[in-house]
Amino acid sequence: MGEMKPAVFLDRDGCVTVEKSYVKTAEEMEIYPYAARCVERIHELGYWAIVITNQSGVGRGMFTEKELGRMNDKLIRETGVDAVYYCPHWHNEKSRLPEYNIECECRKPNTGMIEKAKKDFSIDISRSYFVGDRATDLMTGKKAGTKAILVRTGYGEKPLEHPVTPDAVYDNLEEFTKALGCSRI
Repeated sequence: MGEMKPAVFLDRDGCVTVEKSYVKTAEEMEIYPYAARCVERIHELGYWAIVITNQSGVGRGMFTEKELGRMNDKLIRETGVDAVYYCPHWHNEKSRLPEYNIECECRKPNTGMIEKAKKDFSIDISRSYFVGDRATDLMTGKKAGTKAILVRTGYGEKPLEHPVTPDAVYDNLEEFTKALGCSRI
């Protein structure tokens, strides 16, 4: 399967892209101007760059998986991330889409998307990071065995919605990737 490499798992909204509540089209998705440089640095330092994102807008009927695929393609094309894993599910009694109305193992803070990435890539979890703007991102990283990094972009400016302590806090993804090559984290 090849040499094991660590990964930097990245939340999408509020970390790699601007947080806009529910982004419904690829055209609405706004990638931070520094995101591609950050991914390039992550790769230069010998890490996979993998996006892990909850996208319940699919399960809520706000946009289709096909449109989400267009968003994912744009994200890969414009930032150079190695892969995008998403959870389209929304478990709620109000759901009108039964195929998405399930309790799943992929929705953060569950680790199903990371488990899938570990099967698809040769990942050394013990040296990996999860970077995001919400408590669920930090909880996912900790459950999976990575270091959990909070960025202050997106929801990261507000108090966390669950009690969880990040391993480190940075203003944004760019600040994190500058520190990544150092042993400070």
